[in-house]
Amino acid sequence: MIQRQRPSGGEAVDEGHYWISISDLMTSLLFIFIIILAYTILTLTEKSDQHKKNVSERTALLTAIETSLAKEEIDIQAIKKDGIIRLRTDNFFEPSSAELSVDGKKTVAIIAKVIQEELEKKDYKEAIDTIFIEGHTDNEPTSMVDGNDGNMLLSAKRAINTYATMDEAEHIGEATNHGKSLYSYSGYAATRPIQCDDQSSQDCRAKNRRIEFFFALAQPVDPNEKGKE
Repeated sequence: MIQRQRPSGGEAVDEGHYWISISDLMTSLLFIFIIILAYTILTLTEKSDQHKKNVSERTALLTAIETSLAKEEIDIQAIKKDGIIRLRTDNFFEPSSAELSVDGKKTVAIIAKVIQEELEKKDYKEAIDTIFIEGHTDNEPTSMVDGNDGNMLLSAKRAINTYATMDEAEHIGEATNHGKSLYSYSGYAATRPIQCDDQSSQDCRAKNRRIEFFFALAQPVDPNEKGKE
């Protein structure tokens, strides 16, 4: 009669249990992976839905601003897909000057009032992160100032003075959103021209002399982070 020999030390070997443990581990890891994947897909879907909602609300906001300003007989151009309100500035600034005219100050004050009133509506405000007041010039060279591009300084000063006029009218410097200042400003000179067939034409240059209000979208928030701001 042949007997099964036991390993030295008297310990029994059970290879079957070892492989069952590995199988259980792999099943558990796969289950965890599926949960993580499902959560990631759900989060991305919710963020995508939130982004679409923000885009829709921004479009509605610019439409409301455009309608209100039309009633005030203020001529602006709303590029809704890009979140931009464009204001040509030839009637508000003298050539090579950053000082707003009397009419320019009145117009900018009305724009500030309309924007602030519309932003009081919750959905609009949640959709917007920052409103950038941007100065732009044409490509006609201006004299250098202290070794710097005159047009760059001119566009920046025009943006700053527009901001200052809006602040004087509606205290926009105190406006906050998502825990930070709502308004900002910058100058771009001729570095972001409007597309024209001929950039040197008088009409194209006039279009490029402008102030733009860019309504930057708020970034979608992780659903689990809502309410922690």
